[in-house]
Amino acid sequence: MGNPIGQMSKLITIATLILLSCSTKDKYDLFKIDTADNFEFLDFEKISDIKTFNSKFWRADSIDDEFYFIAQYDFQKGDFKADSDKGLRIEGLAFRCLELDCYKNYGQRLYLTDNYQILNEDMELVNDKQIKELVKANILNYGKDPSLSDKPKEAVTLLYLRPEHRLDKLGHLFKIIIDGYIELIEAKKIETKFTAEKLAIEFPFRLHLRGNVISKDIPNLIEVPDDEQINGELLLDSVALNLK
Repeated sequence: MGNPIGQMSKLITIATLILLSCSTKDKYDLFKIDTADNFEFLDFEKISDIKTFNSKFWRADSIDDEFYFIAQYDFQKGDFKADSDKGLRIEGLAFRCLELDCYKNYGQRLYLTDNYQILNEDMELVNDKQIKELVKANILNYGKDPSLSDKPKEAVTLLYLRPEHRLDKLGHLFKIIIDGYIELIEAKKIETKFTAEKLAIEFPFRLHLRGNVISKDIPNLIEVPDDEQINGELLLDSVALNLK
């Protein structure tokens, strides 16, 4: 017969490991879909580009300014999945901003190239690690850099797309942005001892899609108007000029 005390110790250790593994929370549980919120699922068959996205977003946002889309998403694989119980909250330019001045600097701007690489505001290519750092720097800016967010709750990652960019091809890029945000939350958990859920209230994840054209003739960034007719009224996608 073996040592009963030793056997009992092994059983306790195994049971503890099983309990710990079962109780470990998925770090992406922050993105569980809450059906009580006011949103529509992003249907890529009906909404495939930024122009269609904007027109659909404006229609909904004109009725309720708390509206947003949710793209169902597989956070482990880093791609869209229609039956996922987790999703990305995605917003656009608010309807009220079509008449008011809503172009203050309050976010980290990222721009897509023809082949879905990312440029920063200086029109320089950035890699995955740099994208994550840009996302975190914006959320934790606290107004230090006037071109970024004033406070974490206002921090937005803005992704500028051209008409030819397809929304269903953004899965990998979203994964990079999300993981930058998750890295921030995990670091804050260690620093503050707060739960991820509490930190997500103080440091919310906010992702906006915008329409944009990057001039190929000059290095300066130019955002040009993108006309769209909605209910007979002429609306502008983006009217801001940011000429350096």
